[in-house]
Amino acid sequence: MKTISKNLVKNESVVFVVTRRGRRIEDTNYKTQPEALYRADCLYSTLKEWDPGDLDKINIVKTSRPYKIF
Repeated sequence: MKTISKNLVKNESVVFVVTRRGRRIEDTNYKTQPEALYRADCLYSTLKEWDPGDLDKINIVKTSRPYKIF
């Protein structure tokens, strides 16, 4: 899983969003990277069983504007 920085704005709080194929998997924003990594690992385990072709399409996005990630 890669961590991608997107829409970072100085002096604004940073959150982490878990994505699959560039789309949010849920509406939850994580305050720390380990929380997002744990959720991404759970998604990875599920996809391993049901859709192994998408395993390399899971990312964690570090952003100041999570509403810009659909």
